Amino acid sequence: MTLPSPAPKRGSNLWIFLIIPALGIIAAVIVLSSANSGGSAAVETPAPVEVTPAARATLPQVIDAPVIDFSLPKLTGDGTISLTSLEGRIVFLNFWATWCAPCERELPTFQQFTRDHAAPDDPIILTVNYGQDAETIVPYLEGLGITDLNVLLDVTQEVSDSYGVFNLPTTFVIDQRGIVRSPVYGEMTRELLDSYIAELEQS
Repeated sequence: MTLPSPAPKRGSNLWIFLIIPALGIIAAVIVLSSANSGGSAAVETPAPVEVTPAARATLPQVIDAPVIDFSLPKLTGDGTISLTSLEGRIVFLNFWATWCAPCERELPTFQQFTRDHAAPDDPIILTVNYGQDAETIVPYLEGLGITDLNVLLDVTQEVSDSYGVFNLPTTFVIDQRGIVRSPVYGEMTRELLDSYIAELEQS
């Protein structure tokens, strides 16, 4: 005779209902912990941001604009020169000083250029000295053997400032209509002078 199976007790499966939530909580903790540790490893270090240096103070528009006219005394003491009086000629407006090594290298080139372009309508170089007086400039040029050069005195640096000069030497190329076409920062060579003349004479 087969004995009937004993009736299940109501509390016999209660442990299952207690363990399953506990296992769920443990699994969730493990998942969250893994996610946090993995996430921190996956975060990339931001690339450095390139910072642009602060711009210089706004200056009057110079390039592709009519010349800012001026009248400055000649080093020789025999009068002044103004830019507007040279309209119709190609003008190289150069700013320099005796303490500037690249400026010194330019001077013999400028002197030879001036000798080669002696006609009244020829291109001309004006060398504007930056803030020095004749007593400083004359013996300096004599020591270099520079005698044929159009040197102008900008003792107060007012003209230099009006053109925004911040580096020496600086040369502005001015066309026959009195428009400032190009700035040249650094030493000007004879090749550059001739190339600008050829370009402007063809335009």
